[in-house]
Amino acid sequence: MKPRRPGGERLRGLVDQCLAQQQTAPRPAPAQPAPATLPRPAGVPVPTDPMHRCLPPSDVHAALDARLFGDYWALAGWTVNPDVYLVTGEGHQVGWVVRGLAGIGDRWVAMREGYFIGDINTQEAMLHDTPEQAARTVHTAYLQNL
Repeated sequence: MKPRRPGGERLRGLVDQCLAQQQTAPRPAPAQPAPATLPRPAGVPVPTDPMHRCLPPSDVHAALDARLFGDYWALAGWTVNPDVYLVTGEGHQVGWVVRGLAGIGDRWVAMREGYFIGDINTQEAMLHDTPEQAARTVHTAYLQNL
């Protein structure tokens, strides 16, 4: 038989009292289930404008064909990220082209004002084989003010 410590009964009484209070206290209401959220549309998320990605100053510049685009149209990009080019025209950024998005593979898509340029009926982005073809789509959308 173990020797009893003085005050041990008092400690046991305090523990029993705390347990009794916990068992008789009103229980909190169960948490309400989170409201059902709308499912996100399946597909490819829109990439962020390259000018907001903290990339270094562009170091790749390729003039676009003046016969198709007019004067002062170019692709500007980065050697550290060869899958993104800005489409510049008339002295400012008009849009950008991106390659290698999830679900698209090695094709280029044209972007303007934060949106894919594509078929309005099917809601699918136009796919291009080269950045110049995608830039042509950006150019057309710019001229038509889309």
